[in-house]
Amino acid sequence: MKNLFLLITLSTFCFAQESIKYPVFPGCNKYKTNEELSKCFSEKLWYELNDQTKDSGEDFYKENKLAHDLTLYFTVKKDGKVASYSFSKDSDALISTTYLKRISKVFKYYEQKGKNIIPAYQNNKYKDFIVTFKVKYEG
Repeated sequence: MKNLFLLITLSTFCFAQESIKYPVFPGCNKYKTNEELSKCFSEKLWYELNDQTKDSGEDFYKENKLAHDLTLYFTVKKDGKVASYSFSKDSDALISTTYLKRISKVFKYYEQKGKNIIPAYQNNKYKDFIVTFKVKYEG
């Protein structure tokens, strides 16, 4: 049985004391609070990625029962597009790159379907917003 845990933390480079509304993933429009929006964003993105994790490069870590943590980053731009994909220095480069490519495909698919992310909102303006996406493997 596969033990794969995922945690998405939404964060921003804006000042913490300023109020910002989190980006809205397609299908999460009914939620209002940042906590609800963050949770829905996480669940929807994970659902999209879950089917893509079968028979792929990270199977090595599962088969060899290696634990590994990934910290991935991407930015939801003020126009709702996703850009600036990266990963932390302590994340495995091969697996991180694989996940970031999958995340990019998810957002391109949604964009083609006309289902863009509603960008973060602050002081009556849309803002760029950095998403921190954490994945933990336990073999």
